[in-house]
Amino acid sequence: MVRKVQGQSASVLIEDRFTSTSVNAPVEFRVLLPSDYAAGERVPFVLHLHGAMSSSASLALARLFYEQSWEQGTLPRAIVACASTPTHGGFYIDGPQGAWETLIANEFPEHVAIRYGPFTATAVIGASMGGYGALKVAFATPERFAAVAAISPAVFPGETPRDVPERNIPSVLGDLHAAMSGGSGDQSVYTANSVHARARAHAHEIRQARLPILIDCGAQDEFLLHEGAEYLHRVLTELDIRHEYRLVKGAGHQGPEADLRTLEAIRFIGAAWSGVTWPPQSAS
Repeated sequence: MVRKVQGQSASVLIEDRFTSTSVNAPVEFRVLLPSDYAAGERVPFVLHLHGAMSSSASLALARLFYEQSWEQGTLPRAIVACASTPTHGGFYIDGPQGAWETLIANEFPEHVAIRYGPFTATAVIGASMGGYGALKVAFATPERFAAVAAISPAVFPGETPRDVPERNIPSVLGDLHAAMSGGSGDQSVYTANSVHARARAHAHEIRQARLPILIDCGAQDEFLLHEGAEYLHRVLTELDIRHEYRLVKGAGHQGPEADLRTLEAIRFIGAAWSGVTWPPQSAS
């Protein structure tokens, strides 16, 4: 086992790994703690999911946002953890190359809980591919989560392999689209991995859990993910699932606006834990 600790005034970042039975391989991960965290302290948990072509190092990049939120009181003291998952052969999907959804939905949170839990509440946040994974996991078992925040989630404007326009599946998004059906175009496999389908299948449970949901996307997303976000917004509205939908004018997939939106998504989670709407006037 490798365990590397990086510290500074407001937080401590721990780099570690464990052997996963879900994917039958070592999985590297990072954990972010408040600098004055005391062993055994009961706090909530944020499951942080990284995007495509990335790793748990994304938590190091987001570290400042969590620190600012703690310092400003917009996020309660919490344990934040992120596991490295592959893009191709992973995609937060259970497939022939490993049960990567099972890993991030169950095995990894359980591993972190053994070390730092039990937790008082759990929220999940992710951007791009991580947003796709966050919504999938939260919609499947909404009673487990206190909030879900998806920033520029990799969701498509369609609910079958054939419904999604070619222009919405360039490059790695095309690989995700294919992976959702196991590479075969099988509709039942695609449905099992579709955020839209999960919302439909679990609509009653999501409403009953009163799950706070944030979907945030730039209106100028270079990968046209705003079209998928808009489609998901319509599906959730049709299902009478309460959610907050933010389409940010002039914003793309990355850049300064994305940093600010990540900070706002973290604050959304903090507000959900506090039992208030963030911001108060913009719930859908």
